Amino acid sequence: MNQPISNLPEENTCGCADTEFSESNECMCPATGLVQIIGRKYALRLLTVIGERQKIRFNDLKIAMDDMSSSTLAIRLAELERAALIERLTYAETPPRVEYKLTTEGSKLRRSLFALSKYASRKPIASSVFTEQ
Repeated sequence: MNQPISNLPEENTCGCADTEFSESNECMCPATGLVQIIGRKYALRLLTVIGERQKIRFNDLKIAMDDMSSSTLAIRLAELERAALIERLTYAETPPRVEYKLTTEGSKLRRSLFALSKYASRKPIASSVFTEQ
């Protein structure tokens, strides 16, 4: 009666259950860091705006992101740059000029997000559940 259940999946070092029991044998852990980055407030919108404009200056981004403070914009841009999703281009001019553009990986991610967006539009999720404050 008190026999151990031997078919319970064991956790791998990455935290996923043993993948031999899943259909695809794939671990979702590599996506965790990416989801943390793009899940930040304004990150998806920044990727969209930068991708649409090819290259864009900080003040133009600030205008496009009208409800975002300059400090938050700078923080998000730095996070996306550290994640190698955008590139910061600095020009030695007076006054100094800085532009942002998507990296190759940022462009690939942006294209992938369109597929996710199509899925989300077919499968409505109550947005009130995930309101960020």
